Amino acid sequence: MTSLKRSSAVPLSLVPALAAIVGCNPGPHVISGVDPCLPQVYQEAACQYSIAHQGYYYNGMWYHHVYAMPFLYYHNGYSGYVRSGGTVRALSPSSYSAHVGAPAGGRTTVVRGGFGGIGASHGFSGS
Repeated sequence: MTSLKRSSAVPLSLVPALAAIVGCNPGPHVISGVDPCLPQVYQEAACQYSIAHQGYYYNGMWYHHVYAMPFLYYHNGYSGYVRSGGTVRALSPSSYSAHVGAPAGGRTTVVRGGFGGIGASHGFSGS
């Protein structure tokens, strides 16, 4: 005698809660409080770079972040925050560089992918 298994139904109201718990999108994490466009830690040059490149470096690591608004929006948000008495936590501008601790003016090695010997041009003529 075989027993039939019945499917268990999950109420639709639980689906969003389960998705939030499981974390369906484990993409890059944004560290709260260090985004250079946040009024609390605003860095103008780093914010402009972040908006242009859809992310920022922090302590040598890249954090992808899509900015929905233009630079002026974040700049005005910072100005309003300061005008209303908000305090800005000063982070070192070097914390927003790609290579923290690299000597100033030092050369960096850029490695680009390529075909090496495989893609080299070799003449061949058949007779």
